[in-house]
Amino acid sequence: MTWRDAMIDSQPGAIRDRAGVAKTTNVAAEAVLEAFRSARDTGKPSVECYRAGVEAWRRVHPDQSPEYAAKQAVAVILATHAKLKVEE
Repeated sequence: MTWRDAMIDSQPGAIRDRAGVAKTTNVAAEAVLEAFRSARDTGKPSVECYRAGVEAWRRVHPDQSPEYAAKQAVAVILATHAKLKVEE
C-alpha cells in the first residue's frame, strides 16, 4: 500500500484502502505503527520514531531494499498520523 492508496479511518490505527477494506491485518503496518507510537511515547525525537517504524517494517520484510522499506513504513505512518491544515 502506498500513501496514495491510504486514507485515515475514524478508528485509530485502522488504515483503509480506496475500496474501504480494512488493512489492520497487515502485520507490517501494525508493527510499524506500534514501533512508531512506542518511540513517540518515550519522548524520542521524530527521526528516531520514524526510524523505529522503518526497522519494524524491515523485520517483517527483510527481503525488501532499505529504500523501499523506508518508503512503505513512512507511508503507513503518514496515512495514520498526518494532519493537513488548509488556510482559507
